[in-house]
Amino acid sequence: MTTEIPTKTPGALPANSADKTAADKTPSEKTFDRFHPDMPRIPGVAGARPGSPAKSDAANRQRLVQILGAAAVAVTLVGALTWWIKGAPRKAEDSAAIEAATPELPAPPLPPAAAVPPAHAGSVVAASVAELSKPWSAKKFTFAKPFAHENIDAMVIRLPGGDLWAFALQEPYGRCELEFVTDLRQLAAKYGYRASHPMVVNPCNNTVYDPLKVGPLGGSTWARGEIVQGGGMRPPLSIDVVVSGRSIIADRME
Repeated sequence: MTTEIPTKTPGALPANSADKTAADKTPSEKTFDRFHPDMPRIPGVAGARPGSPAKSDAANRQRLVQILGAAAVAVTLVGALTWWIKGAPRKAEDSAAIEAATPELPAPPLPPAAAVPPAHAGSVVAASVAELSKPWSAKKFTFAKPFAHENIDAMVIRLPGGDLWAFALQEPYGRCELEFVTDLRQLAAKYGYRASHPMVVNPCNNTVYDPLKVGPLGGSTWARGEIVQGGGMRPPLSIDVVVSGRSIIADRME
């Protein structure tokens, strides 16, 4: 009697193996696909997959553009700063060169001494030095008060020793016009005053003022033209005069 021993074909699968789905297969039964390998599992990250190569290249290009843009801005700022630093000294040098190349014009000539402008508002030329070169020489002039805008008739006299005396011809506190009398006989006959030199007189009240005498006005104030005869109130109003070149300038009135 012959006993048949069942034979197993090598590599044969069970009859129901074809009915198993991929999900039912055990890890050892899953077919390895070299074109789609399973990704490694990252602890703490479920189903993590690295980005696709296309997305990675786009991100790299975007970062490169940002880096190049920042570099371009930095280069522009550095270039502008360098130009400003180098340009500032150049401008100063150019200005110095322009000033050096500009010809210096000669100063205008000074006006003649007789035409020197007065030192104060309302100042006027009372006379020339030549006109009053001799003692007791005199000249009338018009003085303008700077604030009152009033023209006043005045006179300047050269005194012995070189001093100058200028005064208003209108009597103080009145309207009578003073006179300068050089005729000593007239002084004696008309005013009854015997003098040794010319005098200033008030024909309205016969007051005689001596140009060589200085009298007090009160306190520490003194004025030239002291009253030697008559009932005048005070000496004539004085005007300050200065010599400027060849001119005699009247610039203030008391």
